[in-house]
Amino acid sequence: MNFKVPKTPWMIVYYIYKETVPEVHRQLDYWKKKAGEIPDEHLSKQASWTIDDKTFHCEGGSILAMLAGGNKEAFIRFLVAYQTICDFLDTLCDKSESQDPDDFRALHQALLDGLTPGENLKDYYRVRGGYDDGGYLHELVKTCQETVQALPGFPAMQPVMKELSGYYVDFQVYKHVPADEREDLLIAFHERNQPFLPEMRWYEFSCCVASTLGLYCLAAYAATQPRTEEEATTIKNAYFPWLQGVHIMLDYFIDQEEDLAEGEMNFAAYYESEDEMVSRFRYMDKRAEESLDGLPDEKFHRLIKRGLFAIYLADGKVQENPEMKRTAKRLIKLGGLPTAFFYLNRWIFRRKKVGE
Repeated sequence: MNFKVPKTPWMIVYYIYKETVPEVHRQLDYWKKKAGEIPDEHLSKQASWTIDDKTFHCEGGSILAMLAGGNKEAFIRFLVAYQTICDFLDTLCDKSESQDPDDFRALHQALLDGLTPGENLKDYYRVRGGYDDGGYLHELVKTCQETVQALPGFPAMQPVMKELSGYYVDFQVYKHVPADEREDLLIAFHERNQPFLPEMRWYEFSCCVASTLGLYCLAAYAATQPRTEEEATTIKNAYFPWLQGVHIMLDYFIDQEEDLAEGEMNFAAYYESEDEMVSRFRYMDKRAEESLDGLPDEKFHRLIKRGLFAIYLADGKVQENPEMKRTAKRLIKLGGLPTAFFYLNRWIFRRKKVGE
């Protein structure tokens, strides 16, 4: 892995604002136009709303384009298409009356097919029926297939990318079934995988499998040159489970109030106290830090981990809630000065966007 990546917080922030985010927006504009052409008006509105509401997911993931060298545009094309599928399907499952696991699994097959060049496209709506998206989901899947097929390191990365995607698909299925069944299914999901995992709680495992961060890191490295299975396993083990767990637990932390109001499951709320939650964050962060030992571009990956705290804790949901803001200050300390730097820049950027 002989290309250079940014190694300081200010270089990363500059690269994000000047290089990756503009390309993300260009790609999203294309998919927003396609969403507006969906024949079914209700489905079109859901697809368009998802892109507007979840832009942050693609912006954040685009940080990893710094690992893709001269192939960063191809990486971002894949990232945006794949993440748009993730977010669109999550919206469909959240906002439909269906609670059928077969329906959710049929929909999310699109994610596995997107990582399988040459796989025939399917009727992903076949269980719920009656949906006409004008080829929108098919084009997203095909874009993923064509893009990853052209990445020189993808053949070695594909098995572990599909493994992480499989975890994500299972989680999405169990997350959307009737509320009184979710916890039991997620606990059983954890128990099935426990022999292959370090010790953790079932709701922490749910966070670990709900992230796509490791998959995108693998894709970014695949974009530069041919890879080996050993490299793929090393990268996967660096991100999964602990770094992905920190990522999504932060997401649930900032959504606690919203999820409580909507009666949604929130994994951060399973901790009995603020002190216990901060203690477990500290433990997960420590394990994530250890997992990055010896990884190529190690310093960059450590900055990414610290930046996660800043990106989420600068969110308006935290800044406008005095109790959450107090807890956020305790969590920011876990990342030291780099997190404080990212936090300040993310907060300034967020305020600037709000004021525009």
